[in-house]
Amino acid sequence: MVTSLDGADWQLKGWLGEEWQWHLSKPWDAPGWLPARVPGSVIDDLWRAGELPDPYRERNSRFAEWVSERSWIYRRRVRGGRIRFEGVDHEATVFVDGEQVAHHVGAFTPFEVDVPGGEHLLAVVVHAAPETEAQVGRTSRVRVHKPRMNYGWDFCPRLVHQGIWRSVYVVRPEDDEVFPRVSLREGVGIVEAAGEVLLEVDSPELWWPNGMGEQRLYEVRELGLRVGFRTIELVPNDGAPPDALPYTLVVNGRPMYANGWNWVPLDALYGVPRPDKLAHVLDLASRANVNLLRVWGGGLIETDEFYDLCDRLGLLVWQEFVQSSSGIENVPSDDPDFVRLMEEDARAIVPRRRRHPSLAIWCGGNELWADDSTPVLAALKRVVRELDPERAWRPTSPMGPNHDHDVHGPWEHQGLRDHYEHYDTRTSLLHSEFGVQGMTNRRSLERLIEPEHRWPADRSNPVYLHLGAWWNNAEFVQDAFGGRIDDVETMRRASQWLQYEGLRYAVEAQRRRWPRCSGTLPWQFDESYPQAWCTTAVDYRGDAKPAYYGVARSYRGAPSAHFATCAWGGEREARAHVSGPARFVDLDGRVVAEASAGELVAPLDAFSSDVFVLDLGANRYVMTRARDLAPLLDLPLAQLEVERTSNSLLLENVSAVAAAGIVIEDSRPYDEPGWVVFSENVIDLLPGETREIQVQGPVGELRIEGWNARG
Repeated sequence: MVTSLDGADWQLKGWLGEEWQWHLSKPWDAPGWLPARVPGSVIDDLWRAGELPDPYRERNSRFAEWVSERSWIYRRRVRGGRIRFEGVDHEATVFVDGEQVAHHVGAFTPFEVDVPGGEHLLAVVVHAAPETEAQVGRTSRVRVHKPRMNYGWDFCPRLVHQGIWRSVYVVRPEDDEVFPRVSLREGVGIVEAAGEVLLEVDSPELWWPNGMGEQRLYEVRELGLRVGFRTIELVPNDGAPPDALPYTLVVNGRPMYANGWNWVPLDALYGVPRPDKLAHVLDLASRANVNLLRVWGGGLIETDEFYDLCDRLGLLVWQEFVQSSSGIENVPSDDPDFVRLMEEDARAIVPRRRRHPSLAIWCGGNELWADDSTPVLAALKRVVRELDPERAWRPTSPMGPNHDHDVHGPWEHQGLRDHYEHYDTRTSLLHSEFGVQGMTNRRSLERLIEPEHRWPADRSNPVYLHLGAWWNNAEFVQDAFGGRIDDVETMRRASQWLQYEGLRYAVEAQRRRWPRCSGTLPWQFDESYPQAWCTTAVDYRGDAKPAYYGVARSYRGAPSAHFATCAWGGEREARAHVSGPARFVDLDGRVVAEASAGELVAPLDAFSSDVFVLDLGANRYVMTRARDLAPLLDLPLAQLEVERTSNSLLLENVSAVAAAGIVIEDSRPYDEPGWVVFSENVIDLLPGETREIQVQGPVGELRIEGWNARG
């Protein structure tokens, strides 16, 4: 039995230097103390107390940069017992009635203190955050195992996290933590801990990744947890060079294409519990037929809550230790103290995660210039092999004798022609990180930036410079649409269209190379901080962007086409290579050319409009006869009729022209609770066509519009 110390019965106060030592035993009602929550984050507590402006708007995050330079005392009254801290970020000294009882360093490792009987004042000093490298720096100078992204990254401003970020509770003296091993041996599922078999199941029903079967879980009553039985191995890709590492996941004996995505912390202030949002965003991944999430090495060792949901949803996890590239130099430190620190952390982390059937791969970090001979990676591998020998290990990603094996990049749209050529000529065995940038969703943008600061939407605007400058490609978007964009709404729609088309094609091109290519993991699925421009597929609020639906369509197995461009100006004909029935369709619905498979060709002068559609049935591409996409801005208006029920929308195009790029949005106010989820989105309707969309969630006001349609 445990007694939780979570909640709002805490106070918080900060000091520079070591002034905190003079205030440990101040009376409970002493002035200057602020209400605080555990688990939580210092910046969140200060914001709620009115000490900081909303750090998630405009450039307000800059007003919080001073916080990490101070030490902060969390305090509350407690009764005696054995108190377990699941995680304090990053260094903590614990006092009882002013007397020091513990000192701990490490956000990902728990610790305990004993408090004598009776009522006492518990004080936890969260020390000033350690110095470490921002994105542009040198990996060899990193000496801490702490999320790097908060020190300033391309998708997150400097917002350094501190706080009691995991639960605190009182446990019985006899309640030792038990970390079971789960295995499948000769058809028998076994759960054991401390030399004792806790569960034995003959011929268990297997746990399968999303889309391959059910996620069968068995309860271990003694521990109050659930486990699943499965086998996972990495085997060589078909046709791979003899010096290549294995990159194909085989689950329960079946090879699996990795319908992946890269995962970053759900929030920059990751200590604040957001269980509903976490469940929703992971459910979006499941709905998109994702079967593998790579937990990127600049973020978190993810939580049990994350892993429990992945267990239930069938989302395999590639978990990286928190080490990452640094822009200038990417070699991990070989300092013995740092190596020892990482090894000690791993010995606490690995046993706590190994029970999860979703955990598939341990990895030493992101984009390191290192291999298993590097001291810190050798130490981490040694711990994984000792404590979790059935899991796969990778020292870093990308990894391989050359850059054609496991590949990262590019992360930007390559151009209306070069993008298609680039992805059609790849030879990688695994494409574990790549992306396309675009603006955020409408209501997120309206929540993030005041009206007077929304235009221009390029890096000449200081607000946009702060909110995603790395991914702001407004100049390219302008060029792609003939230089005719003169308002933020058109810029948003155009940039999202390019992200949708670009990311969809990138994924499709790699999937066409299966089984030589064994997986795609776009960068990035979720968003830790609301950016105006980003590579994310789901915005900070938790609403899917158009790009999400493009990749989801591919991961569900929709047919795809191979072609040279979406803007055919300068050519005599449009060409596409298809593996099944396909047709080129004019804007009025007239079929210009069709084929059952192979090469599909249509003369450009056979179309009556500058905009036409490559139609594969379950997948469509909108194209132009121009050298750019400007004709999308001049389409004749299509008329939609919308029939709405409690859980569906029926869209009908009742006009004589195709309705291109229809996007359905939840247009309730930003702060309304919950999320509306659509079974399909980004829809092209030919004249007379209908499409039924399933809708789930707290459905209110919806906005339906496309390039030439309103509903």
